[in-house]
Amino acid sequence: MGHSFQDLIKLIEEKTGFKCHSYKERPLTRRIRVRMRALGLREFSEYYDFLNNNPGEFKTLLDTITINLSYFFRNFETFEYLKNDILPRFSDIPKIIFWSAGCAQGEEAYSLAIIAAEIGILDKTIIYATDIDDDALKKAKAGIYPDIAFQYTPTKYREKYFIKCAEGYQVKDEIKRNVNIFHHDLFDCFPYEKCDLIMCRNVLIYLSREAQSELVRRFNEALKPGGYLVIGKVELLLGIPEAKFFNIINRAERIYQKVSGDVSYGS
Repeated sequence: MGHSFQDLIKLIEEKTGFKCHSYKERPLTRRIRVRMRALGLREFSEYYDFLNNNPGEFKTLLDTITINLSYFFRNFETFEYLKNDILPRFSDIPKIIFWSAGCAQGEEAYSLAIIAAEIGILDKTIIYATDIDDDALKKAKAGIYPDIAFQYTPTKYREKYFIKCAEGYQVKDEIKRNVNIFHHDLFDCFPYEKCDLIMCRNVLIYLSREAQSELVRRFNEALKPGGYLVIGKVELLLGIPEAKFFNIINRAERIYQKVSGDVSYGS
């Protein structure tokens, strides 16, 4: 008797620690089938056997499941709103913590650092950038990006905060030094200080409703009173019970503020 899709999911979780059950089945299945087609396999049982006989395939599979495509200043209007309306509220606090959760290759985290620099708060800002894709994290730490990564970036920012190099452009040290990049699963406890702002875009959309609830609960726990949560423009907290922990600040840009009787910032 061949192995089922659920057997395959269980095997992937056991061997890699990747929490497949937290993701919606349709997009997860689609990405697994991408690898199966590449290998000329049609049945899940065939791929189950292939994984057992070829352990190196697990890493390739995870690279496919967690495919990371991003750009600097993706949804530029979101960063403009943050720069002009949210970040100035942090100007009077001595230490500012941002978390780019699911940072891919680091473009979002460095974009946050740049707008912090633009309004003069970068020196007291720490930005944590996390992902589970180690290859993406290596690229984030290198901070070197091809031209296509800048398709939404104003030229003035590229010229001011990047250095032209053979591979494209490299992030200047004055921006890199405030961005801390490390491996972290979003469903594990965030191990650092409470955050003033968490940015996690285009992750919730792939998760099951139960996993969405757990993640929003974890973000609430990781935020300071009155801290801000930014999600993707195709995402909403609507229907998630833990949405009660947040007030929406800007619906178009999907920016929420943690509900608290001890709000730390202006509104």
